[in-house]
Amino acid sequence: MAIFLTLISTNTSISRRLFFISLPIALIAGVIYAGVMVYLETKSLKQTQQAQVKDQISQLSEIMAIPTWNLDQQFISRYLQRNNVSPYILCIELISDANLEESSPDQCIHHQQEDVKQYSSPIIYEGQYIGVIIASYKIELDSNRLNFILLSRIPTGIIALLTVFLSVFWVFRRGVFVPLQKMTSSIETFQSEGTVIPVIWDSYDEIGTLNKAINKAQLKQLNHDKVLTSEKEKAEVALNELTTMQAKLVQSEKMASLGGLVAGISHEINTPIGVAKTSASHVDDELKKLAIRFSEGSLTKGNMEEFIEQFTDGMRLITANLDRANQLMTNFKQVSADQSHDEIRIINLKTYLEETIYALKPNLRGYKISVSLDCESNLILETFPGAYSQLITNLIMNSLNHAYNKDEQGLIGIKVIEKKDTININYTDDGKGMNEYVLSKIYEPFFTTKRGSGGTGLGMHIIYNLVTIKLQGGIEASSIEGQGSTFSLTLPKTLQPLIDRLSS
Repeated sequence: MAIFLTLISTNTSISRRLFFISLPIALIAGVIYAGVMVYLETKSLKQTQQAQVKDQISQLSEIMAIPTWNLDQQFISRYLQRNNVSPYILCIELISDANLEESSPDQCIHHQQEDVKQYSSPIIYEGQYIGVIIASYKIELDSNRLNFILLSRIPTGIIALLTVFLSVFWVFRRGVFVPLQKMTSSIETFQSEGTVIPVIWDSYDEIGTLNKAINKAQLKQLNHDKVLTSEKEKAEVALNELTTMQAKLVQSEKMASLGGLVAGISHEINTPIGVAKTSASHVDDELKKLAIRFSEGSLTKGNMEEFIEQFTDGMRLITANLDRANQLMTNFKQVSADQSHDEIRIINLKTYLEETIYALKPNLRGYKISVSLDCESNLILETFPGAYSQLITNLIMNSLNHAYNKDEQGLIGIKVIEKKDTININYTDDGKGMNEYVLSKIYEPFFTTKRGSGGTGLGMHIIYNLVTIKLQGGIEASSIEGQGSTFSLTLPKTLQPLIDRLSS
């Protein structure tokens, strides 16, 4: 009653609607539950009584075996009359192979009625069939027993479900509506004053996750412009470094084909930064929409799920693209060093590869290409994670740039096979493929078939150095022109220390 009065006086329209919609549902469910229980209990009682009848007939067939064999008609008749005590048996009849027939009551008839059932049990003597006992019975529930079932189960079911409903509703109101009100207040304060007031609500459910997400969103929003400005400055410095490096590379005949490298790298760096900024603006818009819906009382579970999904995707996209911009710089520096200086750490390979593929969504958006990943979810490695990310990134970008046209449909498959001491990564695409000459040159630095279209010829060279030097593995390529390409990478699970490699 207290909960009901509280709901009448509260301004939370969602809670009122939930209560008045759920209450009749709970009552109907209680009636249905009680009806089902009555039906099941009645059915069970009938089945129990039926089983008792069948057991009695089966026992009787065992008792009648010797008298039937001896044709002791007097004993059979007397025993049937004396032992036909079940109130459910209407007619019981013994028929032997020797034309001996006895029934109880005398001259009874097996009626063919819908509610009358028959059951027969063979009479076996020393493994030989000598007759059969046929019984007609009718199971009827006692009216007093039936009334007791109806009057006890229906009220009990309704009261039980109402109790559960009120308890669950109280928990739901305390665990959902109250924290939502606090989060709304925090969002309104953040929007009006620009002050972050984190909501303290420690729980491990969806509300707790949403609360943590909103707290993080507010903090990240404050620092977002600073982060973007800092990353842009880094990108500009990197661009200047690339411009200077280009001038040095041009002096070498081997690097004379790198005239378009700086412009390409600049575009690649600006693209993820632009995507990150756009994603941040989108997340901010969705956050404002969520606050408006909540203040208007129109917030639904679907709105909440949509916000969480878009917020998660937005933050992942921001982080992935900022990491992508930073990784692009590392990629280019590896051209001159042939290996990076990343720190070894423990990663879940499937999760890490999924994040890498996710970061490439802006690049895949202009193509009709699907990327599939087949990898065990519990594959844990202690390795250079940036190397794996760069491998997959370069392979996918190489396929997009060389294997497909933008109007072509295609499939890129990545399959990871765990063996005893190694990891095999099989990368395949169903694109244009390569002829034997191109296949023999793909690992050479600056070799490209798209020199005038932005190709630098560095992608596969970086892949080769990452696999053979940094990850201490091997790579094999196979391709048939017009039938796609396959790259098979064999990588050790445990990296050998540098001093051991030098000594060997």
